[in-house]
Amino acid sequence: MYARVAPEGYGTVVAMWNFAYDAGMGVGAVGFGLLAAGLGYPLSFACTAALMLTALVPALRDRTPATTSPGSAPVPKAAREPDHLDKP
Repeated sequence: MYARVAPEGYGTVVAMWNFAYDAGMGVGAVGFGLLAAGLGYPLSFACTAALMLTALVPALRDRTPATTSPGSAPVPKAAREPDHLDKP
């Protein structure tokens, strides 16, 4: 997440992450409770697993190799792709 913003935006990234995490914990708990009350625990866990699998689609589509770490300069291409490993 930090690689997508300038260092000035780190505070916003942290705030958005914390809000989403806390909201997900609250909404998820209430949602699972309502689901379990209506369907029972086994089916509720199956529905939750299916929901989590759908989250993999955007996560996998968004995977990009990190070329920087917070507060650092971009990593040179030579450091990311060493060609000396191919030579005997």
